Amino acid sequence: MILKIEGMGCMHCVAKVTKAMEALGAKVTSCEIGTCEIEGVEDVEKIRAAIDGAGFTLISAET
Repeated sequence: MILKIEGMGCMHCVAKVTKAMEALGAKVTSCEIGTCEIEGVEDVEKIRAAIDGAGFTLISAET
């Protein structure tokens, strides 16, 4: 699943999103400023909540 995320501006932000996704049990295959690709979690609302909790906004989630 490819996530488009608003509010990520540096590598510290990338690390926060990566940690939030891993806490959900997702495998992060790629994470850059504004985009994160994950496997293993399909529940968009759980993903949205984790991203919100990390201080960012989920714009879209595409499979």
